[in-house]
Amino acid sequence: MNDVDINIDMAKQMKLKELSKALYKLCFDDSDKFADFYFDKRYTEKNHFAIFENNNPVAALQAIPYMMTFFDEKIDLAYLSAICTHPNFRRQGLMTKLLEKTYRQLFADGIYAAFLIPADSYLFDIYGKNDYETIFYRTKTQINTRNFNIKNDCKIYEYSEANKHETFKYFDRKMSERNFCIQHSFSDFEIVCEDIYNSSGLILIAEYGNKIAGISFVSLVNSNITVNEHFADTREISASLLKTISEKTAADSLTYIDIPQKKHCEAIGMMRIICVEKILQLYAKKYRNCHTAVFVKDSVIAENSGCYRISNGECIKLPFENSHEAWKIAQLTQFVFDGQTPYMSLMLNE
Repeated sequence: MNDVDINIDMAKQMKLKELSKALYKLCFDDSDKFADFYFDKRYTEKNHFAIFENNNPVAALQAIPYMMTFFDEKIDLAYLSAICTHPNFRRQGLMTKLLEKTYRQLFADGIYAAFLIPADSYLFDIYGKNDYETIFYRTKTQINTRNFNIKNDCKIYEYSEANKHETFKYFDRKMSERNFCIQHSFSDFEIVCEDIYNSSGLILIAEYGNKIAGISFVSLVNSNITVNEHFADTREISASLLKTISEKTAADSLTYIDIPQKKHCEAIGMMRIICVEKILQLYAKKYRNCHTAVFVKDSVIAENSGCYRISNGECIKLPFENSHEAWKIAQLTQFVFDGQTPYMSLMLNE
C-alpha cells in the first residue's frame, strides 16, 4: 500500500468517526464535551459496528473489550456502548440486525459474553426480550461523616499522573479480588481518571507506611457528592478517606455506591452469553459435584444450540434434542450467575 492509499484510508476512517459522533449526538442528551471525549478515547474502527444508508451510519454501537473475574479465571467480554438508531430509521428492525451481526463477530472472536447498561429504565424490558438478563446491581447508601473521629497517621493526597502506575497496581489488585467483577485495563483506568477530573470530580489516595492503602473515586453531579468506587485496607483508612472527601467538598452527607446487598438494590446492567460451551466449561470446572443436562436454543448463534452435559468437572456438548424443553439464552445466564453478585463500576455511564 502506497502513501496515497494510506491517506485515503485514514480520511475514510476519520469521516466514519465524525459521522458516527454526529449520530451519537443526535440520539443522546450528553454534552458536546462528553461526546468529543468519548469518541476521542473510546471509539475505534475495529470495535465499531454499524448499518448504513447512503453511506451514512443510521444504527451503530461500540463493542469495547473488557475482562471479568469468573471464579479463578478472567474471561473476555464485550461492553456494548453508544447503542443508537437514527430517529428516522427506528422501528424497522435495524438494531436487531446490528446486534445479531455483532454477536456473530464476537462469537468468532471467542468472546464469552456481551454486557450493556440500558440508558433508560424501559430499555431493560426491551433488551430482556432480546436474550439479555439483568445480573448487574448496586447499592446506594447515604453516609454522614460529621461524627467521624479520625485517629490514624495515614497520608491522604489527590491522585496525579506522576504516580498513576503505582495507583493502578493497587486499584487493579483490589478489583481483581472481587469475583464476577468487570475489570479495567491500565488504558481504561487512565480514561476513567481523566473523565472524573473533566467533570470536576475527585480521586483521593491514602498512603500508609509509604505504600498505597486506599483509593476513592468521587463524582459531583448536580451538587450531589457520590463515591463511585472506594477501596481501603483498614476501616480507619476508609474513614479517613471519606472524612477527607467531606472536607474537600464541604459536604457532610455522601452518596456511597457499593456491591449489591440483599436489600435496596438498583439494577444497572444486563448480559447476554455469546459462547455457551466455553462458559459452561468454566462453570463445570468450578462446580465439580454438579451433574445435570442443560438444553439451550439460541435463535441467533446456531452453534450455541445443543445439549450440554455437566458432570465431574467437565461439560460435553451433544446434539440438540427437540424432545426436551430448551432454555433461552437469558435463562442460561440466570443459571450460570445464580447466587452470585456480578458488579461493575466506573463505566462512564453517569
